[in-house]
Amino acid sequence: MEVLVLTTAPGGRSVLPALDLLDHTVRATAPSVSAFLDAGRCDVVLVDGRRQPRAALELVALVATAARGTPVVFVADETCLAGLPRGLGVTQLVLSDAGPAEVDARLRLARRRSVDPRHGSEHPVVVRVGPFELDPYAYTIRLQHRPLPLTHREFELLGALLAEAGRPLSRERLLGLVDGGGDGTSPRAVDCHIRAIRAKLGAHRSSIRTVRGLGYLVAAG
Repeated sequence: MEVLVLTTAPGGRSVLPALDLLDHTVRATAPSVSAFLDAGRCDVVLVDGRRQPRAALELVALVATAARGTPVVFVADETCLAGLPRGLGVTQLVLSDAGPAEVDARLRLARRRSVDPRHGSEHPVVVRVGPFELDPYAYTIRLQHRPLPLTHREFELLGALLAEAGRPLSRERLLGLVDGGGDGTSPRAVDCHIRAIRAKLGAHRSSIRTVRGLGYLVAAG
């Protein structure tokens, strides 16, 4: 099984030590949507939520949207579970200290439950926010049923705002969600991308609001 780990830790196996005892191919990449997309095919995605569980849960929701049926497994420490929100696209949750038998069973269960549109299973749910439709299978965002001509980065930024509709996201947070914030991109570059997105929204350009001191927001509903 090809396992992709989204983490800032050195080596994916350190996130889930039991992987050392299992015969799975494990790769690691930065915790971001763009890093996931650039990493190529995998059977299961692990998102490291041991240190920043809430930020990791936000990433789980975005990766699950972009994954087109690939199951997403959230790795957590037991001490961080209390009070975390639910329903954010987690196919499976596994504790970082779980034994090899449990880890293997959860990975295989997650894979069996994954959605594969090519084989007649139901499509992933389309995210609808106001006039927008975010389609995780087609990897498109539609405005009033018409696909928007977005670049890769524009898609990621607008997708992040739609996934977190109703919540303002700072420039730094947006960069962290779409590329891990590790490629040296200036947070001010987000402003340029937002201007380009707004230009493509036409009469709906005000759907992306600037929240002074906080960042950008797409209103829920």
